[in-house]
Amino acid sequence: MSIKKVVASLFSLGVIVSSLAHATNGDEMMAVGSQSTALGGTGVANFIGAESLWANPAMLGKAKGSEVTGGVNLFLPEVANTGMANNGSGSSSADTSYIPDLSYASRISDSLTYGVAMAGIAGMGVDYTGASPTLGLIRAKSSLSILRVEADVAYNTNDYGIGFAPIFQSGSLMLSYFNGQWNNQAQSKDSSTGFGYAIGGYYNATTAVTLAAAYQSKIAAKYGTQISDGGASFGLTGASAFGDNLDQPAQIKLGIAYAALENITLTADYKVIQWGSAAGYKDFNWKDQNVIAIGAKYTASGYWLGLGYNHGNDPIAATANDTYRNAAINIFNNLFFPAIVTNSYTFGGGYDLSKSLAVEGAAVITPEVAKTVAISQIPGATTNTTTHSQQALEVSLRYKF
Repeated sequence: MSIKKVVASLFSLGVIVSSLAHATNGDEMMAVGSQSTALGGTGVANFIGAESLWANPAMLGKAKGSEVTGGVNLFLPEVANTGMANNGSGSSSADTSYIPDLSYASRISDSLTYGVAMAGIAGMGVDYTGASPTLGLIRAKSSLSILRVEADVAYNTNDYGIGFAPIFQSGSLMLSYFNGQWNNQAQSKDSSTGFGYAIGGYYNATTAVTLAAAYQSKIAAKYGTQISDGGASFGLTGASAFGDNLDQPAQIKLGIAYAALENITLTADYKVIQWGSAAGYKDFNWKDQNVIAIGAKYTASGYWLGLGYNHGNDPIAATANDTYRNAAINIFNNLFFPAIVTNSYTFGGGYDLSKSLAVEGAAVITPEVAKTVAISQIPGATTNTTTHSQQALEVSLRYKF
C-alpha cells in the first residue's frame, strides 16, 4: 500500500469523523483502537500495532513488517442536568456517536519504521433543545470535535527506540442557547486548524520489562467568536468578556510493560494532561489532570483477551460563586461541557481470522458521576447539577502484510 493511498484514505475518512468525537479524560479520548481501549487506555510502553503511535511514537520501533488497522467506536454518553431557572431539567439527546480511526505502519529497515494515522481524538457536547421546559435549560446545545492526523518516524536498536510525529489538527466548535435572546440560533460552527508534535522513547530494561516516556505538545486553536459571543449573550462584555482561544493541552506520559509470563502482559501508564496551562481551559478554571491506567492481556494461539482500568480526576474546579462572571463560568462548564467522569472499566479481545487478518473488539463502562456548582449570582437560580456516565464499544480489523 503506497503512502499516497494511505494519506488519501485518512483525509477521506476525516470528512466523516470531523463532527463526531467525544471525551473520557477531560475532552480527550481515553484511547484509540481496540487493544489500547481494552487495556484501560495503556500503550506508552506496550506495543499494540500500528495504532501505537497515538500513545507513543517510539513504539512503532517494535513493529514487524507492515500493517493497517481500522475501527469504529460506538460512543454512548448519558448526560442530564437540573437546577437552572424556571425549574428546567432534562437529559441530553447527544447520546450516540460513531468515531472511526485508521492507522498504518511499515518497517523500512532493521532500524527504521514509519506510520501515518487519523482519528477523532477529542470532543464534548450536549443537546438540551428538546428538554422540557426548554427555557429552563435555555435550549442549550454545544459541540466540540477534534480530528488529528499524525505521521511518525521511529528509530530502534535492540535495546531502545525513539520516535517523532508531526501532528495536524482540525477542530470545530458550536455554542447555541436561548436565555431570553438567541445566541447562535442557526447553530453555525467555527473551525480551527493547527499543528503540533509528539516525541517519545522506550528502553528495554530487561527481556521482560519495557520503560517508556512520551510528550505531546500543546496545539493552539481559536474557533471564531463562538466563546466570546456565548459570553456576550450572558451579559459578559468588556473586561468580563470570554476569550476565544481554546488550545488542546500538552501531555506528559510515562509507561511500563511487563511480560509477567510467556502469554501474560501487564501494562501501566501515568499521564498528566495540562489543562491548567492551555488557553481557554485555564480561563474556565480547568486544572491539570492526572490519569492512571492499568491493563492486563492474555495471549494464546489465535486470540487474545484483555481488561483494564482508567482513572482521571475531574479537571474542572468549581469557581467561587462571588461574581456574576464566575457563576457564568460554572454554568458554561456544568451545562455545556460536563467533562467530569473519572473511572472507566474496560475489557476486550481479538481473534485471528487468518494469518493476515484479525478482528478485535473492546468495551468501556464508565459509571455515573454527579456534580453540583453554585450559580446563585444568576437571577432565579441557586445551584446547577449535572450527571454523566458513558459506555463505548469498539470494533476493529487488523491486516498484516
